[in-house]
Order: sequence, then structure tokens, then C-alpha cells
Amino acid sequence: MQTIQIDGQKFIGPYIVGKDDIPQVRGIALAITEAGEGFKIMSIVHGDDIRETVLNSPKMDCWKKHAYHGNIDIYVCETDMSPEKREEFRTNGILKRRDVIFCDEPPVIKDDW
Repeated sequence: MQTIQIDGQKFIGPYIVGKDDIPQVRGIALAITEAGEGFKIMSIVHGDDIRETVLNSPKMDCWKKHAYHGNIDIYVCETDMSPEKREEFRTNGILKRRDVIFCDEPPVIKDDW
């Protein structure tokens, strides 16, 4: 297993979808694919049972379509953050990387004028 740091959080993986047993923990997960000399984040998800969240994600088809050699790598950050804080992490992560995260829609920015 490897660890990667994203926005101050430590993620452990890869757990390969369909091959490895993704942990049943509350947390945040990154769906990643290999890309040249590194990796590319396809999506950021969170849930109270990250295994269930990943395996039942409506984004699975997008992950499969873009996964290098068909391998969807999942990196997991176990956390006791509230669902609101996990969603804030996900939203901020997508906004920072909106040009490269291709399986997540960027959040709609509401104008308060």
C-alpha cells in the first residue's frame, strides 16, 4: 500500500475495484487512474461506508471508461469528519482541479447579487 497527501488529508491505496477488499469505513475516497508518469483523479466521493459508496457509485461507468487497462484504483482516507465537512472537502477538491477531474461535475457557483 502507498499513501498520498491531497489537500492535507492522507489517503491509503490503491484498492483495485473488483480485485481488492475496499475498507468499510467512514471517509473520503479518490477514484484514480494511471496517467503517464503519475496518476489522475477521476472523482472524489465520500460516505459513512466508503466501500458501499464506491461500489454503488453512479460514476462507476465513467471510471470504467477512463481507467487505464480497466483498473480503477481507490485511495481511502478514513475520517470522523461530519458529512458536511466531507462534502466541503470534495467540493473544494473538485473546484481546485476542475480542469482535470473528468467524472465529477464542478459545483454550481451561485451568485448572491
